[in-house]
Amino acid sequence: MIQVFLLSLVAQFGNATYQNGDIGLKIDLPAESTVSGTSKNPPFCMISSSNPMNMWHLRLERGINPDAKTAEELLHVPQLSEHASKTTTIENNAMRAGDREGWLHVFLSDDGQPTPLIMVQFALPTNGDQFILATARFSRTSWDRNSKMIVECMQTIRPLDPVAMIQGKLAALEHAASVLDAISKESLSALIGFQEWRRIQSKLDGGSTYEDIGYALVQVSAGNREEIEIRDGQEGLEKTGLIVTVRSRLVPNIETGVVMDAYGRYWVSWDGEESRWSNRVTKWLEKAKATESETGIRNRPEIGSPRSRLIVLQQDLTSDVIKSPFKALAEDPWLPRALVWILGPFLSSSGHDEQFMWMTYENSGGSSKIVTRVDSLHQNDDESWTVDTKVGEGEVTLWSTFNKDGSLLTQTQKNGVVVTGATHDMLENIWAPRNLW
Repeated sequence: MIQVFLLSLVAQFGNATYQNGDIGLKIDLPAESTVSGTSKNPPFCMISSSNPMNMWHLRLERGINPDAKTAEELLHVPQLSEHASKTTTIENNAMRAGDREGWLHVFLSDDGQPTPLIMVQFALPTNGDQFILATARFSRTSWDRNSKMIVECMQTIRPLDPVAMIQGKLAALEHAASVLDAISKESLSALIGFQEWRRIQSKLDGGSTYEDIGYALVQVSAGNREEIEIRDGQEGLEKTGLIVTVRSRLVPNIETGVVMDAYGRYWVSWDGEESRWSNRVTKWLEKAKATESETGIRNRPEIGSPRSRLIVLQQDLTSDVIKSPFKALAEDPWLPRALVWILGPFLSSSGHDEQFMWMTYENSGGSSKIVTRVDSLHQNDDESWTVDTKVGEGEVTLWSTFNKDGSLLTQTQKNGVVVTGATHDMLENIWAPRNLW
């Protein structure tokens, strides 16, 4: 399922900034690297190469420095010097990371293994009698190949205040919970009738100008959860919530000519406690086509359970293969799937200098998952407002600017895709001559 005109993220970063609140740091990751593991207690993370032909791992952790030792002293305490008797020093000197001075220790460890290892340690004292420690192990060949990149990566470490970050997270969670708790039939009914055409563009093959690669239509109406699949005999159903209908057509590669048509309907109850959706994506070229579908159900919490459950079913309709269901607990504050598509009008009456942190469902990168989504709102001088969006501890990858009523003005994705508000006639003039309207 591709949603190129909305948030679509995977847990891999290339030349990206990674932030970890448990350790309390930001770091610029090298190209072809990924966050391969994290831990809250003890606080550490593992950065790994995503290139199987050039594997390496860098561990980052936070430790206590009650005696306020210097960075050099930290690297010579017993637990950090266990190989001292069988080592040959390669580097042992001060190294700065931003405005702080740390200490780099690189040595060859010969403990009887067939291939001696290069051990890398970088200690950086931080506020509050603590320190950040980066460690890695390399073969001689791997170190010769990657040493410059690893050292430059460690020099981008910026310590953050974990206490201040926790306070910011709590405030963002409270803002999200407050907005979601205020959902009612009255508040959602105000969104009925919203309609927005979206123009999707991208720079192709490294070009300097944007080319049209697709368009989308978002519409909001009242409806019943049974109406996520349109069938006969639904006219008399009670309107129990909001339905967001999304239609899109994408031609991501003009040369291949493969077209991707998507149609989805997303229902959320008047109180926001239930949601269902159904969408289909069809890829076609001339007479050949393949279709995939996804159906999601989030029911109300059961008696005795504080959290609701989410079930997602995915099926390849061409081969009639049904994937194993995705099941998870929907933790609060939960952002319903329907509201993800209309975040502009939904948040238009909120404070435009606030941050919201909520849980939501994502199916990007070929896998279903529950993610933490953070939306930071900023008021602009011309009455417009911008939302910076990131997932988890990653960097901001989506910038969306809306007018005062919540209509999309422009949305920029880190991958270079740009989405702008448009009109029916504008898009018809672009796509009708290509027989793709």
